[in-house]
Formats: sequence, C-alpha cells, structure tokens
Amino acid sequence: MVHGGPRHLHRSAARGPHTAKVGWRAKVDGAVAAQVTVSPDERTLYVGTLAGSLVALAREDGKQRWSVALGERVYSTPLVADDGTVYAGSDAKKLTALSSEGAVLWRLEVDGEADSGPVLAKDGTIVFAAGSSVHCVRRGGDVAWRFTARGKVFTSPAITEEGLVVVGSQDDHVDAIGAGGALAWSVDLGADVDGAAVVGDDGAIYVGTDKDEVVRLDGHGKIVWRTTVGGYVRGVLSLARNGDVLAGTYGPVPRVVRVAPDGTIRGAFAIKGTGAREFGIHGGPLEDAEGTLFFGAQDDSAYAIDTEGAVRWRFETGADVDAPLSMLSDGSLVVASEDGTITMLLP
Repeated sequence: MVHGGPRHLHRSAARGPHTAKVGWRAKVDGAVAAQVTVSPDERTLYVGTLAGSLVALAREDGKQRWSVALGERVYSTPLVADDGTVYAGSDAKKLTALSSEGAVLWRLEVDGEADSGPVLAKDGTIVFAAGSSVHCVRRGGDVAWRFTARGKVFTSPAITEEGLVVVGSQDDHVDAIGAGGALAWSVDLGADVDGAAVVGDDGAIYVGTDKDEVVRLDGHGKIVWRTTVGGYVRGVLSLARNGDVLAGTYGPVPRVVRVAPDGTIRGAFAIKGTGAREFGIHGGPLEDAEGTLFFGAQDDSAYAIDTEGAVRWRFETGADVDAPLSMLSDGSLVVASEDGTITMLLP
C-alpha cells in the first residue's frame, strides 16, 4: 500500500541501488501519479494511470500482463492484500477489487472521487477516502462504517497502533476516527491538509499543511509543535528510523526537509526550483537499510541522497516524478513518471 503500511513510514529493509543502473523501462497508457505496488511474490507490479487503467506489469521485464479500465483517472495507490487481491480507487467514484489475474471481483460505488490510497486495517478491513467521506469496507465489498468530514479528503488514511484512522481534509482539520466510524477527536490547523499523516514509533502523529508547516500531534490530537519548512507540504510524509520526519516541500525553494522529533530542522536537501510555489517535491522519501533516501521531484528526476546529505546519484526520467518510489526486497527501485514510463533500477 502507499508508503508500505498503514502508518506510512516508507522504510525498506533492503539496500537500494548505489548507481542508477536501468534494468528496464516500460510504457503504460497514461501518466502515473500514484505509487507502484507489488504482488506478494514480487512477480507483478501494479500501476494506476491517469488514463483510468490499472495495469499489471511483469517484474522481470516490464511486459504487460493485463490492464483493466476503472472508468476514470486513478490517483489511488493500489492496495495489495496478502491473498493477492488488489484494491484501487478511481475518479469514477468507485473502489474496485480485482484478483491477481485481473478479474473484477466487485465494485463499490461511493459519493465522491476515490483518489486516496486504500490501506489495510489490523482487522482485515479496507479503509479509503472518497470525496469528503472515509469508508471502512469488509473484504466482500460491504461497508462496515462511513465517516463524513467537513471538506474534501485527499489524504490516504493513516492508522495508529490503537486502531484510530487519521485523515486530513481541505477544511483545515485533522480528524481521528474510532470504532464504528465515531469521531474520536478533531483539530483545526488553519490550512488545508492534503498529504497523508505518518504515525511515529512512539504514537506521535505528524502532518503537513498548506501553511508551509509540519505539525506534531499527540495521540489525543493535541498540537505538540509546529515547524515552518518553507513551502507547501502536500504529499505523504515519511519517517526515518532515527525518528526524523521526512517531508517534501514545494517552492520557491523545493526541498526534502528532516525535522527532528522535537521540531527542530535537522537538515535539508534542495533541488533547483522555478521560483513558483506550485513546483516542488511531492512527499517524503523512502529510506533504505543504510539510511539512503530515495525520492522523485518535478524537475523530471529521481534522487538518491546518502546519510551525509550528498547526492549518490540523480536519474533523469523525462517527466515529473510525483509518485512515491517503491523498493523490492532485493533493493530494486521502481520509479514512475508522469509520461507514463515505469523504470526499474537495479541494486
């Protein structure tokens, strides 16, 4: 699922590529803005496209296994369950469940565009946002509960160890949803929350806002600190193993920022911007076993940054890289760009 789990840590147990060695490149039928996910046996990659398709590619060579039309643009990162079932939302206002062979198992119609990545809760239910609503769905496709926020929910839900579902919305609030869809708490941050939260190892909740901030909340929704990072924070946050929050920011100086658990900025890596507030880095990087950070940016590149903050490599893709990168168990890195190209970089 998006960032590898319901807490959205975005950590890999593998060691990523030390050079940008291309294994293969494959084209799909449209731009890709969602993270590519993988089957449990890692033989198949699942790609959602803005042409409205869910495409399955062979891991070894990138050849297409199958493609299923979902009716409208797919911004939703596909969720792959342990049994191989794939769940993907689309702007056709549907969540679709598919078998690993591409057969449609069921479609659930909802009231809004299902453009946030679904996540799997501990009890096996699927939680996703569509429009201003958050839905919890059983494996058979029936709705267990539904929660309605005050504004559009763009964020993939994050789920704490206690089972709280945390979402941000365009009503400036972060909401925590408890058992049965009841509101546990809500906090007003004074700006849109468009990027998914990350839940720390200690239970802290971190979110980014359009007020150029990363905010730490405790498990009850109390604001612990707010740190200004110099640009919109609109993608999913991630969390390094040392507890640092990793945020991608937009302009005027796009950066990946490391924020320590106490709210101080520990460091930052900037790319060349255009001066525009709408140009930048969409989301926090993936951290590998060595602490190297991997991310894409709107300068048509993917980056590997070592633990000293130096560029290990830069790979030019030919188009924006807004989708989070994915790492397989052997350290292979999957890069999706907005020209519809999927690139496999070898360890």
